[in-house]
Amino acid sequence: MKLNHKQKNNILMVILSISLLGLLGVFIYARNWENVNQYCRQWRLEQQAKLEQRKQEKILESTVNVTGIVEMSHNMPVLTRTAEGVDILEVPLISQTDCGYLTGCELVSGAMLMNYYEQGITAQDLYEVIPKSDNPIDENGIGISPNQYFIGNPRYANGYGCYAEPLLQAMNQLLSEGWHAVNISGTDLETIESNYLMQKTPVIIWATFRMTEPEMGKRWMLEDGTEFQWLAGEHCLVLVGSDENYYYFNDPDHPGEVIGYERDLVELRYEQLGKQAIIISR
Repeated sequence: MKLNHKQKNNILMVILSISLLGLLGVFIYARNWENVNQYCRQWRLEQQAKLEQRKQEKILESTVNVTGIVEMSHNMPVLTRTAEGVDILEVPLISQTDCGYLTGCELVSGAMLMNYYEQGITAQDLYEVIPKSDNPIDENGIGISPNQYFIGNPRYANGYGCYAEPLLQAMNQLLSEGWHAVNISGTDLETIESNYLMQKTPVIIWATFRMTEPEMGKRWMLEDGTEFQWLAGEHCLVLVGSDENYYYFNDPDHPGEVIGYERDLVELRYEQLGKQAIIISR
């Protein structure tokens, strides 16, 4: 088909318009290429983030039935129960309140264990003989280790406490001849359960207050130049029973009744405090 002059002009105008629009687009892009590229990058990042979120949601959906209950129980208020119907060792239950102590759970736990063996020792008796310091830093500016000393006054809320070794020393100083406090630190709780608890031997263990997550407390430098990190929430209890789901304790901070804490949570806190434990033996 042969085009007339007018049709040819129209076609040329269309081509020219398209070319001009193309050139205009190139010009605009050249003037704003950084903004355009930034927008494109932002759009890609948003799409990648949405895709990753969908992946994580699918992973969470597939694992919540396996791990969700355990994780929630460790982040929610700790599950406890009383020892009703559970076979427990009849260790005399003493509370910090009974002793007039705001801290000093280690001393109270030591007294409970010693009275199980009819030693007639009080928490105050232990405090009088235990190696101690009122402050974590001595008068010479040297840091004190709870592996060597009981730190603070148990009648004050700002007291710290001690780890296994100082309590062990104090107990052995007061025990009757033939009796010995023994440091079994490093022993896992299942072994403690089978080798001691099931053999009618109660055990002092270090964990945390109400089995809550320990926090980073104060730090100080020791004489050997190393830095010591105090774990806030450190607590000492006497293990007196167990069942399939719980370990049961004479808890110095829980007067009046034996209290049970979830097994897996006790194991975690016990490990976080260095697997420290003491028994009394002949």
